[in-house]
Amino acid sequence: MNVRNRISRHLLPWVAVVLSIGTLPIAAADTPRSTTFDLPPPAPDGFAWEIVPELSDEFSGTTLDERKWLPKHPDWKGREPSIYDPSNVSVKDGMLHLRNTTRLKTLDGLKNPEKDVWVQSACVSSRGRIASNGYYAARMKASRICMTSSFCFQGEHTEIDVVEQFGLSVKNPEEKMLMLMNTHYFPQGWDTDKATPQRWQMPTASGDTFHVYGVWWQDERTVWMYHDGQKVAELTPVGPFTE
Repeated sequence: MNVRNRISRHLLPWVAVVLSIGTLPIAAADTPRSTTFDLPPPAPDGFAWEIVPELSDEFSGTTLDERKWLPKHPDWKGREPSIYDPSNVSVKDGMLHLRNTTRLKTLDGLKNPEKDVWVQSACVSSRGRIASNGYYAARMKASRICMTSSFCFQGEHTEIDVVEQFGLSVKNPEEKMLMLMNTHYFPQGWDTDKATPQRWQMPTASGDTFHVYGVWWQDERTVWMYHDGQKVAELTPVGPFTE
């Protein structure tokens, strides 16, 4: 996945987590560009949006700014059959590149290809844990493979999935055209998770071009989702989102 991250806030400090898997090469003409889609929605009367430099990045250098980002997940090794590998994170051409790699040529030696780790994936997470209400956006292009490219926020008991995109799903090929969104509430652990999944039909496939995915986390029960500057969904978490 290739991503440019533009993040704004509404008076309060917060953090964005970019958790993503996979990449494919892109043509020079397919590089991300700043557009009005990157702008947040109008702020409420009496308020103004402010950029949070610590949580915003154009990835214009040659290395990951580790003052802001970790080239891994602080608490999770990755979803089987993959595991996060910091060496699969790179910055070039004005983009963050998150790749999948494998050293295997065949899966014949695996007992369970869905559980045995054979893929090295990638993840970038915010260094700080200062999330609160605000507007967040990432301009990203999903990988054209059957692994997820995601932009999400995680707490101990709550999770906001702005997108969990499939650039090319073998089982559900129609999902490459869908913006897949969700919230999760699990105060007693993941086995008790209560989710609020929604989907929205996109005009172009997630792995064919860049899309700007945004979320306005307004309060503990109000989460609005945006695609290229357009509000496309309202999610109401099952429990209070205060982390």
